[in-house]
Amino acid sequence: MVNDRDKVLEAEFVGRFRERNKQFLVDRRFQFNAEGTPSAEDLADSLSFDSGDGNIWLAGQRIMFMQAEVFGSIRRELIEKLGYQQARQLFMRMGWQAGARDAARVCELWPKGDGASLFSAGPRLHKLKGMVDVEVVQIEIDNARGRFQGEFLWHNSLEASEHLARYGVSSEAACWMQIGYASGYASALLGRSVVYREVECKACGHEHCRIVGKAAELWEDGGQDLFNAVDSVHARDAQDEHEDDSLMVGGSPAYLAATRLLSKVAPTEATVLLTGESGVGKELFAKSLHQQSRRKGGPLVSLNCATLPENLVEAELFGVEKGAFTGADKLRAGRFERAHGGTLFLDEIATLSLAAQGKILRVLQEGELERLGGSKTVKVDVRIVAATNLDLRDEVEAGRFREDLFYRLNVFPINLPPLRERREDLPLLMSYFLDHYCKRYNRHLTGFTTRLVNTLLAYRFPGNIRELQNLIERGVIIAEDGDTLDFTHLSLGENERLSRRESDGKEANTPPLQATEPEASEHAVESDDPLMRLRDFVSGRNAVLDTSLGEVEGLLITAAMERCDGNITAAAQMLGMTRAQLSYRLRDRK
Repeated sequence: MVNDRDKVLEAEFVGRFRERNKQFLVDRRFQFNAEGTPSAEDLADSLSFDSGDGNIWLAGQRIMFMQAEVFGSIRRELIEKLGYQQARQLFMRMGWQAGARDAARVCELWPKGDGASLFSAGPRLHKLKGMVDVEVVQIEIDNARGRFQGEFLWHNSLEASEHLARYGVSSEAACWMQIGYASGYASALLGRSVVYREVECKACGHEHCRIVGKAAELWEDGGQDLFNAVDSVHARDAQDEHEDDSLMVGGSPAYLAATRLLSKVAPTEATVLLTGESGVGKELFAKSLHQQSRRKGGPLVSLNCATLPENLVEAELFGVEKGAFTGADKLRAGRFERAHGGTLFLDEIATLSLAAQGKILRVLQEGELERLGGSKTVKVDVRIVAATNLDLRDEVEAGRFREDLFYRLNVFPINLPPLRERREDLPLLMSYFLDHYCKRYNRHLTGFTTRLVNTLLAYRFPGNIRELQNLIERGVIIAEDGDTLDFTHLSLGENERLSRRESDGKEANTPPLQATEPEASEHAVESDDPLMRLRDFVSGRNAVLDTSLGEVEGLLITAAMERCDGNITAAAQMLGMTRAQLSYRLRDRK
């Protein structure tokens, strides 16, 4: 049931976010109503308990319950162990990640939800988790012009209450995790950096907590306290500040885990093997590792092994003596020599032939080489960083990669997560690329439409960060000054579309929030498609299911495996089950 306080979150904006060039203003005279999708009831219904497996689910995500006193005790222990500022940043980062994940999940579960309800789902979920009760003071959102400003009152803040109980009245605002949550949710939903700050706090003796949120650039300091807290990593290449890939951005757990491993191994001399799909940023990580290493004063030499013809591998890697062959009129150093005293980055190393792999192994073992056409050994002092988008263990078993070289390279492996596993980083990446290309092409764009943000949050990004970067660069080039990036700016025609298809069979660049008329087939009483029959049964159009659950399950599994290109782990995540559960069903179907 919705109580009186819930009405604060139940009024409607005067329109939808995606309506271009329209301003939205909400204050105490225009409270949210209960209409729209997702409603408060929709969100409450998404809370479920699985006593068999011991799981609690909210909005399709597994959550846990914790006593408020336990949270307060852990919070105090972290403050005492880490110090006030580091603990504050930790809790803000936790909140930001939770808010960004909730926004992405809400957009996936309700792809055709209206803008007002999608926005209010954040405070509603925050309340369902027992953190705070939210009252709207005023919201102004003009997504077409890139404006956002909101003011809210927080009642019954768990964080403030626990801080008061342990420290008494504070001189600084104490709702760190809640501020992070509000900022993360709004940033992910609106597709631009939004920063909230607590201007009054119950922990400071005020009657209630009061927060103000606006676009990061509207704060005098650009909201740096929040961005420091969410641990955005900036690793600029000093040699070329204009290089597109000179900046690393992220705050998701998967991304931070990889960067922490990188910071651990960088000061050592250990060989590093970077793994991950194409486009995840392996070269960026190699540059960052070099800059954090003791060799940063030396050269960083990169080579994409996939571009080397077999007859040029030895010359390119080890160099050529003068007169070694026709046209070799001078001595030319190879990549190993040029990287002496620094780092050699070998990208796509799995593409090298077995013969080339053997030659590299010798250099790694002995620290010396012979140039092509020469007999004199040359000592080299090089740190190797290798990268591949293949599983080298599988390549070894298939006989395509030398086992001894694999063990030489696999000293310190770091797996870089695909973009679909770090969706909470999308707002940071989108904002960065938009700002970057607006400066490069001297354009003035206001942000992203809500329907585009929703689709990008749900999109699988088979090309990972490189694909996102290309999409936004394309959009900046096509859009006119003053525009808000939309689908029309990301497509060059019928042959250039976002590649993922939505569950209704339409292309992913169909706006997920766009209201569409039901197709005639939706009203059909009978259908040969089991999934259509299931939909008709659930909607009440048909009184009987008229198909087996096994048949429906089989079709869902087949669809998920096709969308994930046979990746069982990704398909299991899409279906909301474990990898073991899906593997069992796949074996059972054979």
